Amino acid sequence: MKNALIASIIVLLTGCATSAPSQNYRPANYAGAPWNITGEMDQFTYAVIIKINNQIVINNTLSTWSGAGEFSGNYEGKAVTASCMTDMNSKTNCFVFANGEKAATLTF
Repeated sequence: MKNALIASIIVLLTGCATSAPSQNYRPANYAGAPWNITGEMDQFTYAVIIKINNQIVINNTLSTWSGAGEFSGNYEGKAVTASCMTDMNSKTNCFVFANGEKAATLTF
């Protein structure tokens, strides 16, 4: 019984995370490979994780009341910001910017 309860809790917690499709972005005047931008959002805790090339750049929590948040991080010496908002249908959009240039829109 105890194992079944633990397994149920694990399934419940992992079922709350939503991933956004990955998007590629190449900064201006950058000759390297495009950056792969991905994101995850925990629907239960409102935690948002944004990664560039599998490196966590932003790890923060949206407002419980508004479902919004403004976050910042850094990747390869470039400032990375995300502006996230949740609409009336509980869909969350995070607009990701690198050095002020729009890099991706992640939808959860």
